[in-house]
Amino acid sequence: MKVQATSPPPRFKAGNCRTIVHEQRTWRHVQADLVRRTGLETEEIAVKSDRHLILLNLKGNSERGEHFLDEKRTGFVSRRPGAVLFIPAGCHWRGWEVGASTAAYLSITVDPVFVADLFSRMATSMLPTLSPDLGCEDTIIMNAARGIGEEIGDQNPLSTMVVESYVATMFAQMFRRQKYVATTRKGGLAVTNLNRVIEKIDGDLTADLSLGQLAALAGLSIPHFCRAFKQTLGCPPHAFIVRRRVERAKEYLRLSTMPITDVALLCGFSSSSHFANTFRRETGTTPQDFRGSSLDKSFE
Repeated sequence: MKVQATSPPPRFKAGNCRTIVHEQRTWRHVQADLVRRTGLETEEIAVKSDRHLILLNLKGNSERGEHFLDEKRTGFVSRRPGAVLFIPAGCHWRGWEVGASTAAYLSITVDPVFVADLFSRMATSMLPTLSPDLGCEDTIIMNAARGIGEEIGDQNPLSTMVVESYVATMFAQMFRRQKYVATTRKGGLAVTNLNRVIEKIDGDLTADLSLGQLAALAGLSIPHFCRAFKQTLGCPPHAFIVRRRVERAKEYLRLSTMPITDVALLCGFSSSSHFANTFRRETGTTPQDFRGSSLDKSFE
């Protein structure tokens, strides 16, 4: 049974288009909207909410645009189907995007009080401050979001419990993705500067970012930045970028059938041989073998 929404789609994205499908469901602390649209041109974005927003791209690429977070310009992050976007409560996100003319997304909004209650037993110092993420590919968050989407049409009385468990999974993984904030030590990078640097790195792993660019984001000289970065994360900036590229490649290898050469280029490696050598050094296996083992596990 499908639930057809009686209210319009969420108004954080607007543009000349036609809404084909809009299904909506609300559980105690969570609301989900499944939206399919066609005839898309430029989309205008404007959102500042008292709720956390998670957006799962289901169909159509977001290819170019301009984004601002709390009135500060930030790098544009292209999003493919399966990509997840997160805007924490109280953050102002605005800008514009251009992409596929037919697209679909699942938006999930969550009461921040509910999230705070979920993690209330943990010491505050153990948890990072949730930061915006304009596009990541994370299997755990993606699958949990899809699970919530499937509950939109399910009238089972246990649906609320299921949805809230999915929300707990998503936020636990988001906190885990941002665990570097919790390990910041005296003399290291400030939390806000660290988040800004890592957001820039994750925003375009194919970019050949210089130390000067990253140091400027942190407002430090290059030597000071390098020392502080290593003290905070335990490795130099270049090694960290390589690891992020490898982690992104793992997601592509698990979730897609694209050729390994394409995965290499999408993740910032200059060639398939460069990718294979780096991947083996970081993981102890080849990209081909990693993909094969991931497929084997999926059938266990």
